[in-house]
Amino acid sequence: MALPIVNAPRYSTTLPSTGKEIHYRPYNVKEEKILMIAMESKDQKQIIGAMKDVILGCVTNVDINKITTFDIEWLFLKLRSKSVGEKIDLKVTCTDDECGGKTDIVVDLDLIEVKGENKDNTIQITEEIGVTLRYPDLPTLEKYDGDKLNTVDGAFNLIIDCIESIYDEDNVYDCKNETPEDVKEFIDSLSSEQFQKIAAFFQEVPQVKHDVEWKCSSCGRDNKLELKGIESFFT
Repeated sequence: MALPIVNAPRYSTTLPSTGKEIHYRPYNVKEEKILMIAMESKDQKQIIGAMKDVILGCVTNVDINKITTFDIEWLFLKLRSKSVGEKIDLKVTCTDDECGGKTDIVVDLDLIEVKGENKDNTIQITEEIGVTLRYPDLPTLEKYDGDKLNTVDGAFNLIIDCIESIYDEDNVYDCKNETPEDVKEFIDSLSSEQFQKIAAFFQEVPQVKHDVEWKCSSCGRDNKLELKGIESFFT
């Protein structure tokens, strides 16, 4: 005789980047195990692969390959809340280097938000020339491991991957139809000031963030810490 199957409840939320309503169910024990193993590995590609698999299983009416990284963070915050609980227990370290004491705190996931504004993705380089950009998505990040993103070349290549088009007074050049070498040559031709206009767009990508304040249980010092990124909340 087949064992009974527990039907999961359904929930909805809106994507921060577009405001589109999406529907999801909590992840199950099997999916949670996949996520925990990936998080423990600290391997960027393994984490992204696990996140993609869980979203494909839990979330409906969304194209996983077309949503932004902060949409992904928001979805996982909601999945974590409905799957495990709205509260998470964290052990935080005193910011006084001479102390280093550990304190247990509780964070309410319902209070956490995506901070940062959706910026205009059109960047005017000169009076005649400009670019349109997009925020990084999972397929783009899959090309990079964590160490590579922390290098100059990695950050530079990520920006190139996120340029959608280049335009002048006469034409719009879709970068999907251009070689990466040609796009790189365009970027290399910019002045430092012009390039910083583009880089600023990626330095201000919205992100799941939350400030926590606590009194150190060891030394009594008042502490404040900004939690950001899904790894900070996934326990």
